[in-house]
Amino acid sequence: MDDYRIEKVRHHVELTLASGRRLEGDIFLQAFARFKAGPEEPLDVLNDSAPFLPLVLASDQLLLVQKAQIAIVATALPQSDDPAEAGVVGMHVEIVFVNGESRTGSVFPELRADRPRLVDFLNNTPLRFLPLFAADQMLLVSTAHIAYARPAS
Repeated sequence: MDDYRIEKVRHHVELTLASGRRLEGDIFLQAFARFKAGPEEPLDVLNDSAPFLPLVLASDQLLLVQKAQIAIVATALPQSDDPAEAGVVGMHVEIVFVNGESRTGSVFPELRADRPRLVDFLNNTPLRFLPLFAADQMLLVSTAHIAYARPAS
């Protein structure tokens, strides 16, 4: 590392844009997060204030993707910090996006006891991207591209 470069770790993701187009490649994460203990995660990068996200395709082509155009980011499930193990109760939900795509999984909101509903969570989250835990991957979904959400049975 020199004075002007911060070492980053490549992290594989698949982006689904608002148009439905899919892009697969690597984003870059810092080894240490700025506002919490541990490494930076894709959710940290998506929710920061920078409007563009660098994505390197398998061909080594660099794309600067506007976050406002990203509907879903699919990535591997986290290795640790399982919300269920922390005692947070999950909600099984279906999210339908503006482009017609539908995804099902669990969200683990930290809700107040007097506001335990999905609508309360969605209306009060400050995040632009929310984690949705599917069976085999984590989906980071853009709240701006959700057409509707509902409890899944």
